[in-house]
Amino acid sequence: MIIVLKLSNISAYLSYSVSVITFLFGSIIVSGMAFQYVPAQLRITFGVVLMLWGIYRFVSTRVQSRRRNECEEEE
Repeated sequence: MIIVLKLSNISAYLSYSVSVITFLFGSIIVSGMAFQYVPAQLRITFGVVLMLWGIYRFVSTRVQSRRRNECEEEE
């Protein structure tokens, strides 16, 4: 049981990290610091999609963590 809890915490930390990295990379693309040779409309669209995906991943990870904590409290 203890091992499962530690693995779930590692999974949550990894998911949070991926969401932050995705959001930051999207921000870098939108700002124009990367891929300057790509047309601006395509670069901005791709960057915004990455930013939204990072936000979605963060929120979904947060919801899963709360559900997991509620289930542990009930037991």
